[in-house]
Amino acid sequence: MNKHALKDALLAALDAEINAALSSASTAHATASDANNKPENKYDTLALEAAYLAHGQSERILELQQRRIQLARWPIPVIEQDDVIRLGACITLIADDDTERTVFIAPVGGHQIESHGVKILVVSPDTPLAKVLIGKSLDDEAALTLSGSKQNWRIIAID
Repeated sequence: MNKHALKDALLAALDAEINAALSSASTAHATASDANNKPENKYDTLALEAAYLAHGQSERILELQQRRIQLARWPIPVIEQDDVIRLGACITLIADDDTERTVFIAPVGGHQIESHGVKILVVSPDTPLAKVLIGKSLDDEAALTLSGSKQNWRIIAID
């Protein structure tokens, strides 16, 4: 698995989120400051609600930018097949029903990306899934809830 390509895909996903939040913040700001949205009475709160929304979007943009900087500065560690799972590991799991899942533990999670036709779930080390996997080795088993069902999964590859 090319983890540098995964990192680039994550950076692109964060860029898309930042751009969407910027667009939403701009729209909310325009709505809040539009002269046509001047309150007609004390119950007319459209401009006030838009101002709150613009503020929330601004905070979201700041958070996303900080996450992007953290990811961009992160040096991807070299992890060998016989290493224990840690931050930077890309893990392939197989369930009892032969379902395979690939998980990438990165500083920034919450995304699903695709590489060479394989869907990869990206999680941060703080997630319950990563906490179960960190410290395990090849052929270890773990009871995990993936895709909504709790199953036993065996680690078949670590990269």
